Amino acid sequence: MTGGRDGLVRTVLMAAGIGLGVALLLVASCVPTARYHRDERIHHRIDTNLDDRVVTPSRRTVLVSDIDTVFRGREIRGRMLEPEGPAAPLPPGVTRFPRAGEMVVSPALRKLLAAPGTDLLRERLDHPITGEVADGGLLGPGEYVFYLGGEHMADGVAGARRLDHFGKVYSEKPLAPELVLLSVVGIVVLLAPVAVFIAAAVRFGGEHRDRRLAALRLVGADRRMTARIAAGETLASALIGVVLGAVLFMIGRQFIELVDLQGLSVFTVDLTPEPVLAALTVAGVVGLSLAVTRLAMNGVAVEPLGVVRHSGGATRRLWWRIAVPVLGLLLLRTSVGDGSDIPDATSIVLVVVGMLALLIGVTAVLPWILDQLTRVSGGFGPLSWQLAVRRLQLSGEASTRSVNGIVVAVAGAIALQTLFTGIAHGQNRDSRAAGNSPTSSTHIGVARLDDGKGHAERYASVFSSTPGVQQAIGYAELSVSAPDDGVPETVRVAGCAQLRLLASLPTCTDGDAFAVTPHDADGAADTTVWTSGRTMRVDLNGPLWKVPHITTSAEAKSSSLQGEFPEEMLLATPQAAGSTAMTHAVSTISITYSAFSDDIQDRLRTTAARLDPSFTIDFPTQAKSDTALDGIRRALLAGVTAVLLLIAASMLLGALEQVRDRKRVLAVLVAFGTPRRTLSRSIFWQTALPVAMGLLVAGLVGTTLGSALLSLIGKTAVYDWSSMLAIAGIGAVASVAVTMLTLPTLWRSSYPQNLRYE
Repeated sequence: MTGGRDGLVRTVLMAAGIGLGVALLLVASCVPTARYHRDERIHHRIDTNLDDRVVTPSRRTVLVSDIDTVFRGREIRGRMLEPEGPAAPLPPGVTRFPRAGEMVVSPALRKLLAAPGTDLLRERLDHPITGEVADGGLLGPGEYVFYLGGEHMADGVAGARRLDHFGKVYSEKPLAPELVLLSVVGIVVLLAPVAVFIAAAVRFGGEHRDRRLAALRLVGADRRMTARIAAGETLASALIGVVLGAVLFMIGRQFIELVDLQGLSVFTVDLTPEPVLAALTVAGVVGLSLAVTRLAMNGVAVEPLGVVRHSGGATRRLWWRIAVPVLGLLLLRTSVGDGSDIPDATSIVLVVVGMLALLIGVTAVLPWILDQLTRVSGGFGPLSWQLAVRRLQLSGEASTRSVNGIVVAVAGAIALQTLFTGIAHGQNRDSRAAGNSPTSSTHIGVARLDDGKGHAERYASVFSSTPGVQQAIGYAELSVSAPDDGVPETVRVAGCAQLRLLASLPTCTDGDAFAVTPHDADGAADTTVWTSGRTMRVDLNGPLWKVPHITTSAEAKSSSLQGEFPEEMLLATPQAAGSTAMTHAVSTISITYSAFSDDIQDRLRTTAARLDPSFTIDFPTQAKSDTALDGIRRALLAGVTAVLLLIAASMLLGALEQVRDRKRVLAVLVAFGTPRRTLSRSIFWQTALPVAMGLLVAGLVGTTLGSALLSLIGKTAVYDWSSMLAIAGIGAVASVAVTMLTLPTLWRSSYPQNLRYE
């Protein structure tokens, strides 16, 4: 029996819902393949000597220097290349070496350079483009990469190094416990809402199905037969949904290179499902569909003369609904002894089970909360409110099913946000220099160039002319240590004018040297460190250097960059330091700039690149980021975005299914004079009320889960309330959007023609 038009519509809705879930699960099954391909490309383009082998210049060697940059938060990977012979190795994705002053760029960087509003970047990378980097040299289609042709490069100067090949395979380092925890949490957060969504999709059109099964009972079918028929219908819809999901996945796969979520992009070839995971996806979806159908039949008595639902007037028990999330919280609290136990398989399983119990517990508590709310608020209010409350009282399960997915997704996203904030807060707190608060009106930048030319003062004058720069101090800096203890000490070399900007000097002439203590330090300088004539070694393995005659002691000025160097330094003029020190010193410019100047950091990077592409510039007041943490964060946030889009689609399908089921009731209400705008408001309240209650519960569960997870790794919970409100706002916007999109169907369903019934 096909079930007529209603049966067809139900099959289409179920297949569409299951298909969306299957498509996302297939994307998740591609993660191992995508990671393998990404790691392979990383290994192929490694351009660092990871062993102690000395590479001698030959016709098969190339000089490479890092010239990475950042533009408005976008990281751009740059390398300067100079081949030393015709057989020099090419980096992956490059077919020929660019000539001196020319560059080869990735397609994404070419588009960025051509985009409006990127004048600073075009000025920074003002070189002719002679080619593009192929896919083999990129981690993703959206990666920004360029190779610049160099000349007169020397090994060991300005960060240049000699290579005779690109690429190296090395054993993977184990992830830190907090990163393992982030990965586990991300997987659960991404997959749990999908399972909830598929379970809700299986029950689309359940009322129509039960009435048709009652008709079958009337013509002689028994309960077992109706159960088998219901399972068969679900199985057919599930299989159609699996096929539809595979089709959607294959179609989306062709356009995946156009998608960039949270800075993460993948190639089409990366989106290849693991066969075992794909098979588990199909089996899991079919098994979940049959299990949900069987459980749904337990609450319904399908009799020959009608359907009796075991819901009206029943009192929901709270104890077991609370017990599920409490059990999950207890598992999380007791699963891990300390942070180092997290990579253990047993601990990971307990963490996953605890998270699932806590998240799925939301779906158990929400119907009880909604039931209590409708009992209290159902007797007053406008007509639209009362219609919505009455509908929620009669079919609260169906209403909460449509929002369970978004509630679980929001709870998981808030937990992830709390976890990220706690981990990042600890890193940022440890990395901030004292006295350089990012909230102050002035910040500090440090530009360095290891060229051995000693042009720091000239460079400083160029930086000082950059708009927004308040002061630029140039000096040559080197690190020296005693041969017997190896403790590094800092020496800064500059003319007297620049030295007076660094310390309060009583007098200064060329040939003087000063032992300097940090600002407000207790006691005088320790002259035993800087004993005149003491032999020191430059850069641990460099030449020997003797400490010059110390003229006097001095105190560093509070405005200079002493927060980075709390130890006592030596300030020296060029004549006192000598030629050996000047040759091995790094040209350094300490820059003080206004925090309120537009694009000031990009302006400074552009100034540095125009002076020399090998210039590096750091901002100590800016929190340092962890590469592995940032990679996991981007991947998980991209996944959460995809899940929230899926849940929004599920809410729309659920709302359309409810309007379709009520079309005769809606037609009767309109026929008796109920305005359609009242029905529209009723639909809005019917959608918004479960969402509002669900978001409140999701916020509580999400923050609790995030705090519990942070306690596993010994971190203190820090809440980013603005991000949490933004995540909750997505749910609120979803409820409004769903209401707006269901209005056309609502108006069509309320026509008098829908009063006809066969």
